[in-house]
Amino acid sequence: MNKRTIIIGGGIAGLATAYALHEHGCEFVLVESAARWGGKITTAREAGFTVEGGPDSFITQKAGGLELCRKLGLDDQLVGSNSGKAAKTYIYSRGQLQAMPEGMMLMAPTMILPFLRTRLISWPGKLRMGMEIFIPRRRSDEDESLAAFVRRRLGHELLDKIAGPLMGGIHSADPERLSLRSTFPMFIEMERKHRSLTLAMIKRKKQAATTPGTKRPSMFMTLRGGLQQLSEALAAHLPLDSLRANTRVVAVRREADAYRIELSDGTTLLADDVVFATPSYVAADLLRPVDSALADQLSAIRYVSTATVSLGFRRADITHPLQGAGFIVPHSEGRQINACSWSSAKFDHRAPDDSVLLRVFLGGALAEPLAEQDEAALIRIAREELRIILGITAEPVLTKAYRWHKANPQYDLGHESRLVEIEQTLSRLPGLHVVGAAYRGAGLPDCIQSGTRVAQAIATRHASTQNCQCESTAACIES
Repeated sequence: MNKRTIIIGGGIAGLATAYALHEHGCEFVLVESAARWGGKITTAREAGFTVEGGPDSFITQKAGGLELCRKLGLDDQLVGSNSGKAAKTYIYSRGQLQAMPEGMMLMAPTMILPFLRTRLISWPGKLRMGMEIFIPRRRSDEDESLAAFVRRRLGHELLDKIAGPLMGGIHSADPERLSLRSTFPMFIEMERKHRSLTLAMIKRKKQAATTPGTKRPSMFMTLRGGLQQLSEALAAHLPLDSLRANTRVVAVRREADAYRIELSDGTTLLADDVVFATPSYVAADLLRPVDSALADQLSAIRYVSTATVSLGFRRADITHPLQGAGFIVPHSEGRQINACSWSSAKFDHRAPDDSVLLRVFLGGALAEPLAEQDEAALIRIAREELRIILGITAEPVLTKAYRWHKANPQYDLGHESRLVEIEQTLSRLPGLHVVGAAYRGAGLPDCIQSGTRVAQAIATRHASTQNCQCESTAACIES
């Protein structure tokens, strides 16, 4: 008899799990409480603008996103970031936009003169950063926050103006609580291997300059019509009778060697495997009757709320050149926004030729209440902040606000230990799986990879079970 998997949650992790199971020939049902597939991946296409409500691109250094797009036949839709027009990133400091010094790799300088010339960092701050090459390695193996690491190696000013808003901002996190081991483990390895981050970055830059090879893809890629093309293509490749949108899971119960899934439409499904592709707190609520210890462990992963506001303007109404990727705002500046992405400069096909598209980020761990306001209030805040920072007083031709309530998992200190506990508990509960942004990477490729790995494990286990029960390979294929 075919074994069935129930996947709860139709965001990118759930869709990737379903797609991989379908490739393996496994029976599954994908259940999603919303009317649409994709979760935080949502694209609005209006009046020639392409507006992303959630993620706007994916990193190509991790293969999951690029590989999946190519499998789905989306090669001709892939668009790389504009490395020329969008090469610069700015920092809002002391009432002005200051360009990130040329040669900054992540958060370490690799070129001396641009670093010395910048007005972003004070001379005492520059001297402190220069001392980084003499700082000894850390000997403790305990988890360290991003803030503690940066202060120890590069000083408080770099943490405040660059590393905190830039690296912490990727996770909408408080740098004082963000686990370095779970988010940027490459820094730990650089320190271990090279002692100095600056020396490690310089060495990496030299190797990249002298290593021949084919042209690498852009670091960030998106799809011509927006990332919703990806979730739409995934759903289109799955069997219609395996998809249950607009349906909520109300209970999960253990029943002998299987699981009974009760749905909001009154129907019940039986499953050998259940994959939770939901926020961890949603999985915790559903799993409490099955295993309270697992529910407690999943609940320990903290989430924060964020919001984005996209504003379209006629280019003639904007005096700022908008030559770059956008700007970030240190928390110490006391502004109401965290960053602004110049979307139409970063990627082609985001706005009509005579227009520009900007996207403002609010909320997160350090300013969560701002993200909880209604859409009209969010738009007012974004417009006022852009008036102050960029001098934009024009009336926008397009406004779009998206609120993401408790949608961003926080990889707090000790996150790795929490994951070990969760995995140990799951090992005693055969057939239960968790995937998605809450665990080992919140980016789109990470979520895809987590779903793909679990699907592979399920398919392998089911094939092994069938092999034990069948007398021949032919019998297994036919069963």
